[in-house]
Amino acid sequence: MRNEREGFTLIELLISIVIFMLFLGIVSQSYISIVRAQREANEVRKMYSDVRVVMDFIADEIRLGGIDYDCYYFDVADLVTPYCPELEIVGSLSQANTQNSHLALAKQGGREKTVMKLEDGQLMVQKHAKNKDGDWSASPGYETYRPLTSDRIEIDALSFAIFPDVNPYSDDSDIYRDNGTQFQPKVTIFMSVKNAEEVTSEFDFDFQTSVSSRVYSRVI
Repeated sequence: MRNEREGFTLIELLISIVIFMLFLGIVSQSYISIVRAQREANEVRKMYSDVRVVMDFIADEIRLGGIDYDCYYFDVADLVTPYCPELEIVGSLSQANTQNSHLALAKQGGREKTVMKLEDGQLMVQKHAKNKDGDWSASPGYETYRPLTSDRIEIDALSFAIFPDVNPYSDDSDIYRDNGTQFQPKVTIFMSVKNAEEVTSEFDFDFQTSVSSRVYSRVI
């Protein structure tokens, strides 16, 4: 009796190969999607971290310093005075307009000044210090405005709302007696951030926080 062996026909083999290739394609696409999603999540996490660095820097400067009210209140005619090395931020902190694109802070009894502003989508920082002769000069490393923002993010909008709008430590008796001004100065920071053009991961968020100065002194 002839020994007959059963096997697959050519058509059955071709169908099996097609099914296997389809399955392999689905698995490959799923794997690629997972890898891409993981990469984008890591990129977004890095951008969140970059924003955190910026917010922490601003918050630390506010806590350890004080609002440089002189920079906001000197008139144009008074710009010859050395109280505000960054002259372009002079403006008003009136009740009707408490949001500013610049933030001026002072430390060490007013002998150190820090100015932050938004420029070309980046947070720019410059610092000045007064020497023993009373002259102002840029601090080492801050001779010009220094960008603090990383290349991964771009700041769409940045504003600082300062309260109260007058120096609560002023010697002006009217200010000192006004209960509406006797609060430890605080700054509300609003920042709108998106991903930089060269970054493919989508990132578009608004951040807001309020920080109080820890300096309790009439002389900043």
